[in-house]
Amino acid sequence: MTNPAPSPSHPSPIRVTVVTPLRNARHFLPVTVPTVLEAARTSGNVELIYVDNGSTDGSGDYLASIPGIKVLRLDNESIAAARNYGARHARGEYIAFLDADCSIQPGYFNDALDVMRTSAAGATGFEVQLPPAPHWVEETWHNLHAVGSDREVTWINSANFVISRAVFEKIGGFREDLLTGEDTEIGQRLMRAGYRLWAASRLTVTHLGNPKSIRAFHRQKLWHGLGMFGTVSRHSLDKPTAMMIVHLLMTITGVVVLVAGPVNFLWRVAIAIALQLVVPFATVAYRVSRAGRDMDVPRAVLLYWIYYWARLEALFLVLVGRDRNFVK
Repeated sequence: MTNPAPSPSHPSPIRVTVVTPLRNARHFLPVTVPTVLEAARTSGNVELIYVDNGSTDGSGDYLASIPGIKVLRLDNESIAAARNYGARHARGEYIAFLDADCSIQPGYFNDALDVMRTSAAGATGFEVQLPPAPHWVEETWHNLHAVGSDREVTWINSANFVISRAVFEKIGGFREDLLTGEDTEIGQRLMRAGYRLWAASRLTVTHLGNPKSIRAFHRQKLWHGLGMFGTVSRHSLDKPTAMMIVHLLMTITGVVVLVAGPVNFLWRVAIAIALQLVVPFATVAYRVSRAGRDMDVPRAVLLYWIYYWARLEALFLVLVGRDRNFVK
């Protein structure tokens, strides 16, 4: 005998609440929103919350015109604050954090629930995937970092992050004082609280908003670098920050050699350039050894050189108190 359908007075409980922060993402929404709606229909009992964080391009109005979407509004808060604001309005047993420039597969929410049940993890998700015909900048960077296998991890990108609402509330959500790096920091707190983070390749999310130029790449890495101190303490220095410091020392050494080196000018220039490339090349060598795939090494070294300089710029902005100019 089959169970009767729930009556309107006793609706089925919400299983998943999707929280998507955005700011001026109107260009992506006609592509990404339909994929989220389709996945919600496929799964059923999914609540969709978009947090418009000060958009000026009509993103909030566009979303408000779509049935089944709840739009909340903030005014240029940190992205962590926007995620938390949406989570405070969530009714689901689980919260799926997605980004507005990400599209998902129809079975995404069913797969996420299954992974949470079978992995006994406090949170799950996966590295975001490239869109069709990617630009060389996004393809090179992705190939340097993508692992592509199910595994236990120390952090999960908050563009593709699913967590039990009870666990999220227990640990206090994202740190709202961080402009970026909130996903890495919450991963640290989850592990300290005894929860596992499980990367599941079934949870496919395609990220459409990757940088597609050197200028856009630099700006993105500058913005990411603004949160570097969220995961740094006197007892813990993460690899990117440690390598940034080494790069700064190499730069200072190069300037000293260039100005007062004992050899002729051309040799001093060559030494200064070589010192600039030591850390980027070492990082790429490490990434290639980990990834186990062919790479365009010159382009990869170029991107890591820009990456470290962007982080040094971010460090300067943080120290002089100008980091809030980059709210996203």
